[in-house]
Amino acid sequence: MFALRRKAVESAGRLPAAAGRRSSPYSTAHPEKHGDHGHHHEGPKAESLGTQFFVVLAIVPLSLGVYAASRPSATGQPKGLSNFIGSYYNEYKERWEARNTLHTAALERAAFDRNLFQSTPGTKHVELRFPEIFNTGSPFNVSAGQGPRSMDSLVAHYEKQNADAEEKKAKVLAAKE
Repeated sequence: MFALRRKAVESAGRLPAAAGRRSSPYSTAHPEKHGDHGHHHEGPKAESLGTQFFVVLAIVPLSLGVYAASRPSATGQPKGLSNFIGSYYNEYKERWEARNTLHTAALERAAFDRNLFQSTPGTKHVELRFPEIFNTGSPFNVSAGQGPRSMDSLVAHYEKQNADAEEKKAKVLAAKE
């Protein structure tokens, strides 16, 4: 270990003292100090304006020409470009008009139905589709006297109610004719 240390001290003594601490100038502000060595830079090149510039220059007269071709004549008749566009547009216009008419009719019908459903007063009475609904449920744990009941009177009541409703409908239809 001591032999290695002695060699390191001898090697360090041979190096100049300020070599490790000296900073090199990296500034590009002074090219004469930073390795210019007399080389000269080329002058500025002549750059072209590019294709975009010429495209923009070409678009200006073209747009003026299209504008002039789209204006109506002195008599008020549309020129060829307007006729060309109008021939294709009229077909779509008729198709859109038919579609919009159907949509408008459907929306008006939906609004009428919604108004009808929301303006009718609700009832708490629930019509029974079938009278046996009273006897549905578990057959187990039934209290005495609470088993299945006779539905004859209930069936007769609803049959009478339906017959009366049918008679009213028949009278209304007869009155219309």
